[in-house]
Amino acid sequence: MLILVGPSASGKTEAAKLLISKYNMKKLVTYTSRNMRPNEVQGVDYHFISVEDFEKKIKEDFFIEYVNYNGNYYGTSKEGLDSDKVVILEPTGLKHYLEVAKDLVKICYLRCPKEVRYQRMVVRGDSEEVINKRIDSDDVVFSKELELIATWTIDGYGESLEDMTNRIYNLYKDYID
Repeated sequence: MLILVGPSASGKTEAAKLLISKYNMKKLVTYTSRNMRPNEVQGVDYHFISVEDFEKKIKEDFFIEYVNYNGNYYGTSKEGLDSDKVVILEPTGLKHYLEVAKDLVKICYLRCPKEVRYQRMVVRGDSEEVINKRIDSDDVVFSKELELIATWTIDGYGESLEDMTNRIYNLYKDYID
């Protein structure tokens, strides 16, 4: 399985969409307690569930990993760790995956400067308060350690999204062939 990890607005979601549409990878749909954004689809972007339902699933040992990030739960169920799947994880979730399934995953860390990420969040309609909170939080949780853990570190800017995604896929394909 391919794991994409990186700070807010580094290109993870758009790269995952291209990996799915162009290379027929399948998204491992994760769970979240956050509200849907415009244009997100239940069961496609996330399984959107209430905080209460999320906490119930935690007690039932449903998740391989989960994290509370920016006041919302995010988690991955114990289903299908297949080579044709791609998932986006936060650093804490990644560490849980590495404890459980290190030999089954490859990690691509998308690095991106704050200024670029800030502009992307403005364009997608995030409020100033949300943008600043996410950038401040990312400064804490995204460390140089992630670049050392990652199979590859890719700049999530400076080239087209398609070129970046092609590079990610070709690196991953070399590992699974």
